[in-house]
Amino acid sequence: MRRASRRENPMSDTPTLRCDGCSACCLHVGSPPFLLDLKNGSPVEIGGEDSRADHQRLLAAPPEARAAYIASLETNDLPCAWLDVDDKRCRYYNFRPDICRQFEIGGKWCSQLRGLHQIG
Repeated sequence: MRRASRRENPMSDTPTLRCDGCSACCLHVGSPPFLLDLKNGSPVEIGGEDSRADHQRLLAAPPEARAAYIASLETNDLPCAWLDVDDKRCRYYNFRPDICRQFEIGGKWCSQLRGLHQIG
């Protein structure tokens, strides 16, 4: 979940969307969506540059973040284990997976998830 807003087009009447106070994209993923596999209880790369970057981020994350990731791998349809549901922010934002970094604020999936959760 990115915290920065998109730059507003001064000629547009469309409001700028922000992630602050939203977290719709994190409410049903269970575990952080790293491009990794689990082998002998340890996260391993599945191949490719994005997986390698995700693996490095997870290894650099605090031990409690890694433990929460591994413990949450079997969960479905629950908030991300890294989401602080009260603050609606990622607890380990600096270590978030590549897919979270690339999620487009205001894009198709963002809009659909915001609509599903009635977030303006």
